[in-house]
Amino acid sequence: MQHTDFANAVSFLLENGCPSIVYRTKKEILREKISSQEQEYYQNQILQDDDVRHILSLQQEDGWIGGAFHGEDEPESGIRMLREKGVDPDNPVIRRALAAIEAQGDTFDQGCLWHVGKLLDEANLGGSRMIKACVYAYAGIDDTEFLREQIEKALEAFRFVTTVYRLEEIYEERKGKLVFRAGVPWPGIYHLRLLAFTNSWRNEENRGLLTDALTRLREFGSIPSINLLHKGQMVGPGSFCMHEFDVDLEELNAKEWMMWFQRMELLARLGVANGVQAFERQIRQLESILRENDGIFNRKLSHYYFNKWTPYTGLALENSWRKKNARACDLTFRSLLILRLSGESENYFSH
Repeated sequence: MQHTDFANAVSFLLENGCPSIVYRTKKEILREKISSQEQEYYQNQILQDDDVRHILSLQQEDGWIGGAFHGEDEPESGIRMLREKGVDPDNPVIRRALAAIEAQGDTFDQGCLWHVGKLLDEANLGGSRMIKACVYAYAGIDDTEFLREQIEKALEAFRFVTTVYRLEEIYEERKGKLVFRAGVPWPGIYHLRLLAFTNSWRNEENRGLLTDALTRLREFGSIPSINLLHKGQMVGPGSFCMHEFDVDLEELNAKEWMMWFQRMELLARLGVANGVQAFERQIRQLESILRENDGIFNRKLSHYYFNKWTPYTGLALENSWRKKNARACDLTFRSLLILRLSGESENYFSH
């Protein structure tokens, strides 16, 4: 296949993007070697970002960020946002935040996760411990016993998917809602994130497992919302972005586009996006959309999911899309990153 050269899009990002986009374009799309002087320069610039400064202002003396653990302006979403912005994982702010989480031990999940998170963990539906593992993974950690345990649980959930042939096998109806049958582990967004941001699990056998599981998820079509039922209480697992794997990009609304960007980037990070025909088709469709405007993603998408950083939402590295070219920079960066992570050669993006 003859690919489009996206050198123009790369130049657009380097000339118009915020420091986070410029830094990550150089590091992750062009995969340039960043000198120590450049690293210091870009880190200083990124630390002046308004969103980053806001999170820094929430850090307490013991390193804890914000209030509880799982929510907006709290350790989980704060650390994820800092890493997305390009803050170095060895930055003292992140290291102190991780140390504060570790110091909490098994009581880290105060707040909305306090009871629900434990139930979801027991069912392997992506509870407190899985979420905590993802926070460590964002910071480049995956070689501890705790992380290995959670990575195996994530693989176990995807392994279970390969044994299911009809969705009706995994749920039943109670009180007018769908609930998981007993003993059904099921992958959600945190299982996907944990594997996307860790490396210790990667081998040919596990990649084959994920390809088979994701192919099966795609074959199921639209996956309904399914709850955990515990002693009559409905507990909703965090299945954001995990309901629909076979989509037509031309039919997505702005909210669905944000979920697609997040999901496809994670799939590309897994190294299996080109192993599933539907995902390969979507990537080529994205490439075609970029080609329409010389490599720039210029569709006027607008939904708060793009700009609001919570445990489930947040994608924009630019502070405000009111600034000229800001929206195009964010969406072009995400598009090129997906293509790059999907295995396109470096020459494809040279400038």
